[in-house]
Amino acid sequence: MMQDNGSYLIDKEMAGKKLRDFLRDNLRLSHRNLVAYKKAESITVNGEKAFVDMTLREGDVVRLRELEEDSEGILPEEMPLDIVFEDSHLIVINKRPGVPVHPTRKHFMGTLANGLMYYLMDRGKSARIRPVNRLDKDTSGLVIFAKSAHVQHLMSLEEARVHMEKVYLAVVEGQVEKMQGTIDAPIAREQPQRMKRVVRDGGDRAVTHYHVLERSAAYTVLEILIETGRTHQIRVHLAHIGHPLMGDFLYGQESEKINRHALHAYRLSFIHPFTGAHISLMAPIPEDIKGFIKD
Repeated sequence: MMQDNGSYLIDKEMAGKKLRDFLRDNLRLSHRNLVAYKKAESITVNGEKAFVDMTLREGDVVRLRELEEDSEGILPEEMPLDIVFEDSHLIVINKRPGVPVHPTRKHFMGTLANGLMYYLMDRGKSARIRPVNRLDKDTSGLVIFAKSAHVQHLMSLEEARVHMEKVYLAVVEGQVEKMQGTIDAPIAREQPQRMKRVVRDGGDRAVTHYHVLERSAAYTVLEILIETGRTHQIRVHLAHIGHPLMGDFLYGQESEKINRHALHAYRLSFIHPFTGAHISLMAPIPEDIKGFIKD
């Protein structure tokens, strides 16, 4: 049972276990992270340094002291952050369009990771930037960051991915005829070393569900739920059915009505990896996409 300070109270059911087994089976600590915690002497039982072969007793309190980690070369940069949720394990940010999530060779500064690094350092914290999900530079909406390698590992496990729901709002070209549908089509790189993706046999399975919210003569507003998280999945799938995102120059065409592809990650829900609570979050619809939606 986890206590408010992030420690774990050993109950009758867990008593008699080796600490190593408790960390592996109950806390789902990866082998790599277990080695790191051991090396840093960051595992304690009842406030004392602990060895992983010790036997736990009912009433013992196990605690993992967070590791000091470097920033992997990510430089801090002050920028406004729209923080939707934060606790000692996770932080969720509503990303503005045009902002990359993580630095690349082309975008070393001006990324969400730079802003988050500044935010953490300004509060006296040192940590690696660990995105749990990623969005394209021009996609707006909710991005989750883990505050430790252990939390990132827990959020990457199959049971965590199964319970995570990511819902998007999209504006596409033309009128989508069916009120709802599913696109189950494999995605692969168009060419090696190229960013663009295509639907192709032999690619990675990708599943996208859509539901029509509004139609006009020139465009359709969709609510989209993705089962898989392939690169450019929504953009590729919608282009594949003949309705590319408005403003998507890579898979469709530029638009005079919006200066980026019209996609917003507006709803996100998941099971908290430590508390077990169901977290449900929403990000307001940006003005450039709101312009397509009738009141």
